[in-house]
Amino acid sequence: MELYKEPIVYNDPLLRIQVLSFHSMQICQHGWHFHPQLEIIAVRSGRMEIHTPAEVYHLRAGDVLILGSCQPHLDLRKQNEVVDYVVLHFELEAFLDSNMLPFLYLFQESLLPLVRLNTLFRENSELRQQFFSTVIELQQEYEQMQRGYEMAINYLVKKCIFLLLRHDNEGLLEHNRSMNYAKLKLVFDYVEAHLSDKVTVEQACLLVSFSYSYFLKYFKQTMGITFTDYVIHRRIKYAERLLLTEDLSIAQIAEQVGLPNISHFYKLFKRVHHCSPKSFKDTIIARANETIHGRGG
Repeated sequence: MELYKEPIVYNDPLLRIQVLSFHSMQICQHGWHFHPQLEIIAVRSGRMEIHTPAEVYHLRAGDVLILGSCQPHLDLRKQNEVVDYVVLHFELEAFLDSNMLPFLYLFQESLLPLVRLNTLFRENSELRQQFFSTVIELQQEYEQMQRGYEMAINYLVKKCIFLLLRHDNEGLLEHNRSMNYAKLKLVFDYVEAHLSDKVTVEQACLLVSFSYSYFLKYFKQTMGITFTDYVIHRRIKYAERLLLTEDLSIAQIAEQVGLPNISHFYKLFKRVHHCSPKSFKDTIIARANETIHGRGG
């Protein structure tokens, strides 16, 4: 089976989500494909099939489907049949804040292939209806881009996660091992307090009384990302705030967030946002001006 890695393009540097709306007879041209982002499909009308190596999902109007990170899949439908549907691609970590950290590990592919969550929709029509309505509302917010739509999309992504947790009557998201959040909070607090200077694995290990190798393995399994990537994520988030709230040069911001090598800072920022720090700032400022003065004015 030949697999194509589909590139996902984010139109908004502040929202790491791609929202697509289709009304078409044309099937996906990539054949079997995958992408690191989660995918959610909501069918408004028509019929389509989504194939994974293990199962075929027959979707009708009102149906939804979740495809986990890097899940190979194939889009099929009957010839000459129009299907109207919405597709979301996003990185879950980009929408999580500190109060959601205790739940992040539940959605790690190493513990549960997220495609298994689709059984919840088959067994629970209330969940399916609420989830479908949430996805459609998110697509409308993205399309209309009214004032504060970014907040709405952030909220609606989290609502999708909340609905799965609240309606998990089969215990799919109740793993036997529990996350020691009290211990990891010491690490989170340590990272936040030292974003402007040095953060070391050794100090994090001392805080939780873990060996070096065990801590790295435990953090990756629990959080779904490596400790190094988590620190980078927090540094870039700090850089976002400084870009939008402080009158500092890019070099000063790089220094402030603990990444004094400016070329390295640029590389990491572009890895997260697919644009330069200046482009990120200019885009957000332009959006703020549109909100204040009106679009197309």
